[in-house]
Amino acid sequence: MAEILIKNGTVVDGVSKVSKKADVLVAKGKIVDIGPNLNPKAKTIINAKDCFVTPGFVDIQNHSDSYLTLLEQPEQSSLLTQGITTIVVGNCGSSLAPLPSREAIKSVQKWHNLAGVNINWDSFEEFLVSLSGLKLGVNVASLVGHATIRRGLIGDQARKLSEEEVRVLEKLLKAALDQGAIGLSLGLVYAHEVDSSADELIRLAKIVKQSGKYLSVHLRSETANITESIDEAIFLAAQTGVKVKISHLKIRGPSNWHLFEHVLNKIENAYHQGIDISFDVYPYSSTWAVLYTYLPKWAYEGGRAQISRHLASGVDRRKILDYLRHQELGFERIVIASASGNKAFVGKSIAQIAKNQSVSGEEALINLLSGLEGSIIVFDHNLSDEQVELFVSSPLSVIATDGAGYSRKTEDLVHPRCFGAIPKFLQMVREKKLMTWEQAVRKITSEPARIAGLDLGVISKDKAADLVVFNPNEIVGKADYNYPNQLPVGIKTVLVSGVQSVEGNMLHQAAGRVIRK
Repeated sequence: MAEILIKNGTVVDGVSKVSKKADVLVAKGKIVDIGPNLNPKAKTIINAKDCFVTPGFVDIQNHSDSYLTLLEQPEQSSLLTQGITTIVVGNCGSSLAPLPSREAIKSVQKWHNLAGVNINWDSFEEFLVSLSGLKLGVNVASLVGHATIRRGLIGDQARKLSEEEVRVLEKLLKAALDQGAIGLSLGLVYAHEVDSSADELIRLAKIVKQSGKYLSVHLRSETANITESIDEAIFLAAQTGVKVKISHLKIRGPSNWHLFEHVLNKIENAYHQGIDISFDVYPYSSTWAVLYTYLPKWAYEGGRAQISRHLASGVDRRKILDYLRHQELGFERIVIASASGNKAFVGKSIAQIAKNQSVSGEEALINLLSGLEGSIIVFDHNLSDEQVELFVSSPLSVIATDGAGYSRKTEDLVHPRCFGAIPKFLQMVREKKLMTWEQAVRKITSEPARIAGLDLGVISKDKAADLVVFNPNEIVGKADYNYPNQLPVGIKTVLVSGVQSVEGNMLHQAAGRVIRK
């Protein structure tokens, strides 16, 4: 007897240009039949009338590892309830493995306080084994973080590597790829990667290419120097042939929005020249950023200790203030989302904090970084809504959360994308008619799966039964900045490996698995 029969739905299979009325039969974690009017006996019958039946959504740009919720809340309920069945972690240069030294894990501390964190692995293989012991709500694949292995090798230094050190880095990367990592991620804006040489990056990219995997690139700049940063990503792809995905593509700050055409043209031209390049985007006009990245790069090279030294120096502090005054920062729109050690600032804008301290916005920003140890994350409403829609609509984009999985009971002020990115995207598709439903489903299923090299994202016989049933006329992402933990409307059922994990907003059995490639 089959376990689940989904009847009366419209199947949008992730690859076809036309959807079709069909039933879907599931047994032993697989799709065993697709067709009209299937009538076998099944333990559970799901009525999908007025609904689409689609592959489970693939979140290729996820930070559940760097926010540590993958370990602390492995059910990942805020992702499951928006239809996400697979996540790719290890993005933006930071992963939880491999850990060549205990310094390596510190690459995630810009997102989460590491106090009390228990790490019982060193190699990538040991990390995957440890993950397998958790009751995962979603399937999990991981990249190798460039900053993680770099920091594990040279500690809290910011400098170019020697020839011998680059060779060690190559061996660490190759071993992790052999053990199941699905690629390499770069976080070139962050303190421990800004000094990476072109030679180092090319050599690592060649290893990724040889493994048949992909390179995820967080650009060095998303502001005034974004076009040069795009050129760097394209250069790496052109020199090595590696498949490149640009992370959370956006243009930050109104004074830089005029660069939009240049940015998109560069990416499209590279694609038409035969480079396998794509980008992910989230459907919001607000970023969720690490506050120290607002400083000039020389001020945060070397990490937290170096930042503290610069801010304590009268000369350096004046230089930083002068730099910030020329950045046209809108302090009224920069809101503290989390601040380790002092929750009193959470929910307040830097403009409010500056007023309370009787200082300028620039001085308030510096005071925040000087007075608090640990991570400070901010919302910054600095993106163009129109450009977000255009990036979303591009044939080269896929949709991702760039967030993490949380329990609805979380007390953290998290970005609403953690609870609503995919439903908000589908709502935009319906209301603004940005594309066909078939095109929209490909952007959250088969295309991110293709980029990541995963055999997922398609409804086809003998494929894994990761499935979503949602009503296209009802789908709404309700999460917002004031109440980010609101669940979406319109997701009826989510299956992971053939197990009904979500019914309405109710979570059932956790059925996620660790993906090795």
